[in-house]
Amino acid sequence: MQNYFELTNALEYIENQIPGNCTQADIAKSACVSLSALQKMFRYVLGYSINEYILKRKMIMAVAELEHSSVSISELALKYGYNSTEAFSRAFLQVNCVLPSDYRKGKKVQAVFTPVHINDAGIGRDFTALTEAIHNAEDCYIVCFDVADTNKISREARNLALMETVNRIHTHMIQEMRIFRIGRNEFVTITSFSEISDVKHLVSKVLEHNGNTFSIKGDLFSLFIRSWYGKNVLKAETINIAEMLRQKVKYQGVMKL
Repeated sequence: MQNYFELTNALEYIENQIPGNCTQADIAKSACVSLSALQKMFRYVLGYSINEYILKRKMIMAVAELEHSSVSISELALKYGYNSTEAFSRAFLQVNCVLPSDYRKGKKVQAVFTPVHINDAGIGRDFTALTEAIHNAEDCYIVCFDVADTNKISREARNLALMETVNRIHTHMIQEMRIFRIGRNEFVTITSFSEISDVKHLVSKVLEHNGNTFSIKGDLFSLFIRSWYGKNVLKAETINIAEMLRQKVKYQGVMKL
């Protein structure tokens, strides 16, 4: 990973410049590398374009401000470089699968897109909010959900499918629970349940509508959700908790029709 010191410099520059609107050229200049080389490194190492990475980091920072301050959504829109609350809300929804207005009303979902750290050990992230939620729910159950087959539909339809998934989870969870988006289509719910019967009830309610359709621009799409659940025996210091949970629901989860 020593060959990626330019990428490390670029990531540090982005973190220092957010919420400002630095250009890709500015980022490349800060890392002393050509723009085309930096774009290739982002795609190859991180799997994201530079703009995608910046968007996700901005929207995670916006979550923290909604959570811990009384700043208005219009003020956040201006702060993060959007000309309207509508444009900001669309960006927020794309990353966190919920509108900022609904987040503030209690429908809280948070993507775990924390800053990337690159060193000789590889690529890592500090999932602070997720690990804290897991630590506070010791011996309770963790439930993961994965939305199936979203590669076959448009980005707009996928966003609606993810939003509908969050709505289904929220309908049947209780207030103390937390939902995190841990991957492209994967979510984890940190429950307060210590009884398996409560967990099975939650899962059955979320999955009972599998196969139901939703409409976008006149086209109908079927929504299928997979699930996995297990007792919370994770330690906060576990390496890459989000990826471990994502793998469990994606490859061990069983679709229930």
